[in-house]
Amino acid sequence: MRKIISILIALGLVLGFSVMATPVAAAVTTPAVTLSSDCAGATANYTIVFNITASLTEGYNKVCVEFPAGTTVPTTFATGAIIINTGPVFGTEVTVTGQKVCFLVPADISPAPAVVTVVVAGIGNPLTAGPYTLKVNTDRAPDSTQVASAPYTIKPAVSVYGLEWDSNPTYPGIAVGFIPPFKACGQNVTFPGGVAPLALGGGAFGNAFNLTLAPTTVGCASPCPLANVTMNVTLITSPAGSTTTLNLTGPYPWSGTLKSTTASSVISSAIPLGVNDTYEWAGFIHFDTVGTYQICFDVICPAGALICPACSAAATSVVHQCFDFKVYQWKDAAKITLQEKWNLISLPLVPLDGASIKIDDLIKSISSVHSTAGDRADITAIWSYDCTTKTFSTWATGQTSLSNMADGKAYWVRVNYPLTSCGNITWWVFGTAKPMPPASPAQYPVCAGWNMVGYLGTTAMDASAYLWNWTAKPVVYGWTQNCWNVQGWDVFDAALTDDLVPGQGYWMAFPAAGYVYVP
Repeated sequence: MRKIISILIALGLVLGFSVMATPVAAAVTTPAVTLSSDCAGATANYTIVFNITASLTEGYNKVCVEFPAGTTVPTTFATGAIIINTGPVFGTEVTVTGQKVCFLVPADISPAPAVVTVVVAGIGNPLTAGPYTLKVNTDRAPDSTQVASAPYTIKPAVSVYGLEWDSNPTYPGIAVGFIPPFKACGQNVTFPGGVAPLALGGGAFGNAFNLTLAPTTVGCASPCPLANVTMNVTLITSPAGSTTTLNLTGPYPWSGTLKSTTASSVISSAIPLGVNDTYEWAGFIHFDTVGTYQICFDVICPAGALICPACSAAATSVVHQCFDFKVYQWKDAAKITLQEKWNLISLPLVPLDGASIKIDDLIKSISSVHSTAGDRADITAIWSYDCTTKTFSTWATGQTSLSNMADGKAYWVRVNYPLTSCGNITWWVFGTAKPMPPASPAQYPVCAGWNMVGYLGTTAMDASAYLWNWTAKPVVYGWTQNCWNVQGWDVFDAALTDDLVPGQGYWMAFPAAGYVYVP
């Protein structure tokens, strides 16, 4: 009986199309797709919901679903593996061509428009995570044109983990995003939260940091679901004969000395990795020699543990990540305090060997406290004077004649007025009190007449001691100002017994050309 009805319907459709053959746009609404499992590589049931315009006849009309590339589609389906509007589809009435599955509807679907719900079981999700779409159509116009579904997402099968090393600001008020290079000698610092600093070898203090193990991509399973993991730390590269002392506090504390000639040191063998577990260690690290270091961390899944989607009988590295450190020998950083309006300043330290002295880099240590745009945005201009040409160069918006700063020179710095609550700006400068070997001791050329001279030093010194090689003393002017007060000049006495102050710049009139030799 079903065959006779099908023949009559087919004959009617042929006669109808011979009279009216105007093409019609697709009317299937955008299908919505939900999965019983959205994990990569998992076998899932796909529920697809859409509307149709033309009614479908039992045993005659078809619905087709084309799955995207990467999806595993069975070549045959058992009866009931596909359900449409709660009705099971006969396995013998399903055809599979590549990624496309078509089947006869097991019951009439009318009147139109009608909501159609198709459930297809046994579909293998793609192995690659990401967004996907499938296509749906029927064999009856106007629904016979394929329509792409709304995107659905396949998650990674396994969570992907990574390590992050975050150096903490060494000084209060330093910009959060500024990370100074590490120091060989360490520094007397207090770890955030008020924790007392850890004393390491030789009474030196370590450099504070945070180490975080966290998923960079959250998947459906842990990378090591059957056992805890071990994390090894290895000093891969370091100067000959040096050692590195590492201290970690957190859920799995560890401390020890790293040597590049020894095997890895175990941090812990009991770290459970869940789907989205995160572990953070607070730590101190101490380097005893200047140079370049590389420290590597390996998160190891034990032998016999399951690693999905691939399985391994041997121990497997979940994370292998290395961090490079350039370690300098340097003293405590020096602070320059900027007030509103004009400031006459100088670098109290020699910038680190190999470090940039570009102004754009130097001001990165300035924090964001007073203004929403950040304190560094309140610095509107920096001026430098060339005594040989008797001209100024400028760093400012649209001004490119000045780009770098150097020790031994003085600079005018213009700051917005006023700052909120009559505040000031803290500018941290990092470097060494003396030039690093093999550089010569600091000496700065000066012209006969007026010069803008910087003071290299972290403690005050009277001007006559600093200018010790000058028998005929220069005339020295200093610049002072306070919040919202009129700024003025301080004229040094002829014997130059007044102190030169770290971070300040000076106008000096020399009787002849020569050099300032820093004592």
